[in-house]
Amino acid sequence: WEEHPVGSNFAAITISETSAELKCMEKQTIISFELLFCIKKIVRIQNVSLWEYFTFRKERMTKLSGGKEPNIVSVWHGTRDLDPMIICKDVQDGFMMQYSQRGTWGRGIYFAECAEYSNRFAYINNDGSRTMILAELLSGEEIELRPDKNLIHCPPKPAGNMRYDTVTGKSNGSKVYTVYENGRAYPKYLVTYKPRFCTSSMNWF
Repeated sequence: WEEHPVGSNFAAITISETSAELKCMEKQTIISFELLFCIKKIVRIQNVSLWEYFTFRKERMTKLSGGKEPNIVSVWHGTRDLDPMIICKDVQDGFMMQYSQRGTWGRGIYFAECAEYSNRFAYINNDGSRTMILAELLSGEEIELRPDKNLIHCPPKPAGNMRYDTVTGKSNGSKVYTVYENGRAYPKYLVTYKPRFCTSSMNWF
């Protein structure tokens, strides 16, 4: 992270196309993204309050699992008509279950492994470009289930009183993650893009 002004909770830092950070992102998730879309801008989100909440949830999941740190995955999230910056600037919850709608795996917060899947739910800007959130998700212990729109939480594990952390499934060629509680994902980047037929001047790669 870059240094914040004193007393500031939030900063949005545009990533340079020549930065080492971008090169690292290419190896992880962006390289598949750019086969379909032309990236206009990537912004790193530095939200102290949300990161502290995310860290708290990570520590709690670690404690509940007997000291085993939860699995963390990079996933995409589209916000439909909601400006994604509202989630990124929030000081309390970020991604909120209270605003979620019933989907294929019930009423939860949905994330996708493939950008093409989340593109259908992307926020559309005034110039026609789209923006999605690339988030870090504490997926923890997952269970793959068939579609069930009546789900409101993860099912219990075979033994003990604990539930699984995340429900997963396949939809339209992508692995989909569903969580049913706040604080499980951190909005790490905002990615603004256009379809692949845009002019080369908009394309970094």
